[in-house]
Amino acid sequence: MAEAAVEIVTETLSSLLVEEIKLSGRVKQDVESIKRELESIRSFLKDADARAAVEEGGEGNEGVLTWVKQVREEALSH
Repeated sequence: MAEAAVEIVTETLSSLLVEEIKLSGRVKQDVESIKRELESIRSFLKDADARAAVEEGGEGNEGVLTWVKQVREEALSH
């Protein structure tokens, strides 16, 4: 009788561990994807800041600054 109970628990735990491993793999992929996206955003912001500094006082600067501000706000809201 005890053997049957242990077998059921073992099978249940095995199934749960398999599902946990699958979830962990998906989470790792999601984290890597988010990391790549944040690196792209950071590079964009760095380039845009440099461009805005070069164009400081120029006519096109306001659009760049607005765009950078919007990207920063969006990135911080997530």
